[in-house]
Amino acid sequence: MLIALLGAGLLLALAFIGAGLTSDTALFSLQPPGGGAPDMLPAQRLDLHRTFFTIWAALVLVVPALSLFGFRHRSERAARYWLAFWTAALLVFLVHFYWAVVVLFGNDWQRILHTPRVSAPRLDTVFAVWWCVDVLLAWTLRSEAVWVRAQRWGVHLLAFVLFFMGAAREGELLWSRALGWSLAVCVALSLLWLAVRRGRA
Repeated sequence: MLIALLGAGLLLALAFIGAGLTSDTALFSLQPPGGGAPDMLPAQRLDLHRTFFTIWAALVLVVPALSLFGFRHRSERAARYWLAFWTAALLVFLVHFYWAVVVLFGNDWQRILHTPRVSAPRLDTVFAVWWCVDVLLAWTLRSEAVWVRAQRWGVHLLAFVLFFMGAAREGELLWSRALGWSLAVCVALSLLWLAVRRGRA
């Protein structure tokens, strides 16, 4: 757990430092996807960069969590690392969520719900709450009941879809798309390795 938390702290620090160092550059467009009038002021560029950089940090942490998810019942060590990175990724994601909703959009849900900059705000919010619930269950319940396992598979699948689509399909920068495809490759390799191990069992 300590490694994951230290990694989360380091990635958050790098995210904020990176946002500060690039805030004077037009790294991200002030216009929403698809063009049109800018929906962000130049003075908001720093917070815009912090929003993007923190979701990248969360994505980096969610890669090992999703990759280890299928192995958590086969190894105590894998289970510990899965929970550690799943929790750390959530903490960083909540920083991103706060920065996007409260700081960048001023908690204006009418604006959030109608801007093309946020592709699925309702689903993102449900996902954030669901992720919190799953982490709470993982830390408090020692065994997985059928309903716990079912919802856990669901939230992990949703995490993969949202992170992949947000980075690989909708990312403005090559770096973002590379992170998204790296997630897909790592998860695919972990599933392949899991299938091989099951075939040998």
